[in-house]
Amino acid sequence: MAAKPSNSPKQGRPNCMKRCSNVFVSALEGFFYRLGKLVAGYPWLTILLTLLLGGSLSAGMVKFYQESRSEKLWVPYGSQALEHQNWVSEKFPAKFRFEFLLIEADNVLVPSVLQAMLALDTSIKNVSTDATNWTSICYQLGPNCWSSSLLELWSFDETTINGLSQQDVLDKVNQNNLMSPVTFRPYDVEAVLGEIQRDSGGQISGAKATTMLYGVKDQSVERQGQRVDDVRSEWEKGFLEVAQKERSDGVTVTPYATRSFGDEGGGAIQSDLTLLSAGYFLIIAYVAMVLGKFNCIEQKIYVSLMGVLCVGLSIIGSMGICSAAGAAYGPVHSILPFLILGIGVDDMFVVVSAWNNLSPADRKRGRREQAALALKHAGVSITVTSMTDVVAFGVGASTILPALQSFCIYAAVSIFLVFVYSCTLFFAVMCLDFQRWEGRRNACCCCYVHKPDYRPTECSQKDRLQLFFQKIYAPGLLTIPGKIVTLVVVSAILGVSIWGMVNLRQNFDSTWFLPDDSYLKLYLQKTETYFPDDGFEVDIYVGDIDYYGERAKLHTLYQRFEADSYVTDGTVTSWFEDYTTWVNSTKNSTLLGADGHATDSTTFHQWIVQFLTTDATGRSHSGDVQLNSTTSPVSIIASRLRGTYKTLKDSSEEIEAMDSLIAVTDSVGFSGEAFPYARQFNGWETNKVIKTELYRNLGIAMAAVFVITLLLLADILGSLWVLLCVVLTLVDVGGMMHHWGLTIDTVTTNIMILAIGLAVDYAAHICHTFLTINGTRQERAHVALGNMGPAVFNGGFSTFLAFVLLATSNSYVFITFFKVFFLVVVFGCLHGLVFLPVILSWLGPAPYDTAAGRDEEQPEDAGYIEKVQTNGFENPSLEMNGDVSTVMPEFVKPADFSPRVTSQPAYPADIPPPDYDAPPGSPIRSGLGSTNSVHGHGEAAIQWGSRGKIPAVSN
Repeated sequence: MAAKPSNSPKQGRPNCMKRCSNVFVSALEGFFYRLGKLVAGYPWLTILLTLLLGGSLSAGMVKFYQESRSEKLWVPYGSQALEHQNWVSEKFPAKFRFEFLLIEADNVLVPSVLQAMLALDTSIKNVSTDATNWTSICYQLGPNCWSSSLLELWSFDETTINGLSQQDVLDKVNQNNLMSPVTFRPYDVEAVLGEIQRDSGGQISGAKATTMLYGVKDQSVERQGQRVDDVRSEWEKGFLEVAQKERSDGVTVTPYATRSFGDEGGGAIQSDLTLLSAGYFLIIAYVAMVLGKFNCIEQKIYVSLMGVLCVGLSIIGSMGICSAAGAAYGPVHSILPFLILGIGVDDMFVVVSAWNNLSPADRKRGRREQAALALKHAGVSITVTSMTDVVAFGVGASTILPALQSFCIYAAVSIFLVFVYSCTLFFAVMCLDFQRWEGRRNACCCCYVHKPDYRPTECSQKDRLQLFFQKIYAPGLLTIPGKIVTLVVVSAILGVSIWGMVNLRQNFDSTWFLPDDSYLKLYLQKTETYFPDDGFEVDIYVGDIDYYGERAKLHTLYQRFEADSYVTDGTVTSWFEDYTTWVNSTKNSTLLGADGHATDSTTFHQWIVQFLTTDATGRSHSGDVQLNSTTSPVSIIASRLRGTYKTLKDSSEEIEAMDSLIAVTDSVGFSGEAFPYARQFNGWETNKVIKTELYRNLGIAMAAVFVITLLLLADILGSLWVLLCVVLTLVDVGGMMHHWGLTIDTVTTNIMILAIGLAVDYAAHICHTFLTINGTRQERAHVALGNMGPAVFNGGFSTFLAFVLLATSNSYVFITFFKVFFLVVVFGCLHGLVFLPVILSWLGPAPYDTAAGRDEEQPEDAGYIEKVQTNGFENPSLEMNGDVSTVMPEFVKPADFSPRVTSQPAYPADIPPPDYDAPPGSPIRSGLGSTNSVHGHGEAAIQWGSRGKIPAVSN
């Protein structure tokens, strides 16, 4: 058939950008052409060298270490909270940890419940291991091990407790100025009772819950990136076993131990790794099904397995490189293999699709030439997506959050390596598989050679997905009604998503990391129900200042601390205020100045030592003041005031509460160090920057992606359309996160960075294919969607298979991973396979100059075939033994088209004969040696038979 004249707008002299584009694309295609030819020529050597590369890269894993400390993972670099934590650990080192039991009953203030609590207390204190027991591990207050509960009111005495009546219990808990007979300190009974019931006189008559506390020594040491205390950890196992035993006394016990977060949170992630592994096998099965055909020869089992092996090698290689560079491996890194599997499989689908989409004429060429052409086309496409992914993660690595930085580094290296392995190791196995196919060897057992009369089933020869895209989907989508519906649907979804994006909140609760059936999650939920007014403890620390000279500021700090709107009334305690009261009540007024304090610094500090060592109230503050010594000259190294926050509803309020106390402390104007600190500040400071970090990273990553896409696609309009698809995908994902109950937190921030890479993949492949095709925009969009659409769909669907089983997970990390990645796949495919082709059919960029060389017939060839079709020819040595068939898309075939080849007595004078020097079995070639094919307009190929006959003419 004659080449159909292009209806594309006429191009003038290419501008500088276009000339650079042509040079760059030609160079890149030339590189992959030569690489494909080299790999196809030496497949076994390629496999050997890439396996040696993988082995050498894995050597770096000797420096592999895993980080689990939250302050080393999620606290921003340069964080004040982290600096303050280190300061507090140095000045006020932790000496003990608490283990808790929550006791529930219809009424815990009855003798039977107290007796059950006593039996439980005895069992706890009988827990022992090879290394320790209760008396050796408990933290002592004076001569007594520190344990506190209602039992303390009766000195834990079994005889007394067993003899209690109901009235005895109520009389004790309603006693005024109640003191503990064990510690000789005031005992606030209401602080340990939940859902208190009162009689008509306001007296306590019952309660639904109470707590039991056990203080144990903290002997933690740092080991391999985490704080560990093996002795305490083993004892806690026994503690939890006792607490979780089945009970028949009507009492419910819910425990909390120091190790609980690590056990329950980490255990949730580890238990769901089996789901991810199952997803891995789903992908292997799907890839094997899609890449091959269902018959004994054309199945691609080994190609599929090699594709998965390439992903594994890239993961191992990245762990080796990153470990050697000192990057830690964190808990979120467990999703990395499945992210890389999804991206790597995408590359493999594109490579296989490029080989499958070679023209019939190209498929007649030799194996090395076919391989070179396939990699020439696929190499540029996967370079665009892989390099944009690498850049997106590279930008993410600039974050100030250590865990996110490490994850992005690992991901960037992994994606680069899977790109390298796809172009070498995977492609080498493809070439060997092609060689196996040529030799008619069995797909499973390569030793078995099928007989020449073996014919694959007709069903196995049909690529139904490709036919669907080419015959049904693309023609339907690219009609005027299809385009209008597409724009309406995309606009409607965008509107809903923008509304959701505006309302997307920043919030995070560490309990989300716990499974729903976790005993720890139950404990935290129940304590929040029974003790709703208990907020987080917060202290204000003051460093080495002139305490005597700045004593008025200490009083001001106390007043402002107590008046802060986020602090619970009556919870602020100050050693300095109690010291002032003690001085005024015990010292002669003649020794005091006008402000009620000693008149000189030496006396002031000596009285402080006396207060902390001799007075009962002072002794309770002994942990709040750090002295250089207790003998003259005495000075205070550090001190603290203690308080409790109100219950804070979300992350925003937590950040406001933290900033409020920081402002309070700064307003006092101490000459030295002074700051508020709570253990939760590390997480709150992360939440404070996480939203800014998310939008910063997304913005920079999208800008970088645009630059790299522009460099590799070498077309500014095409790059802008790809960027638009990425932006729309991210907006849709962010908006739907709100509608699905997700918030901005450390987990979603991680995954949103990943979304950029996947969103680029779905759009860039379609756009690149569009640029390599000649014709009108409508024709090019149709062919691009028909040829590359199945590969993009398969890549998205295989990514979905990797995490679909996580929908049943109990882990917040994996549930969130499923939700966000599901949205990314859905909206990425929506914009890449639906919206982008529609836009390209209207406003697509002009094709590459190299597209003409690939897709158009040379004038001599076109003229020759046209004149043959019009005038025919007669040659006694040539016989037509096949029909002319049309394979053009229906929408470009003229209504009056009817191919014909007729016989004439002689060649027309202006028709040159075919190239008889072309080798048997070759397509007709003109003097320029180009293959007669019109990509996008159907293909014309006349093959010469072994006796100079034409066995078939196809068009």
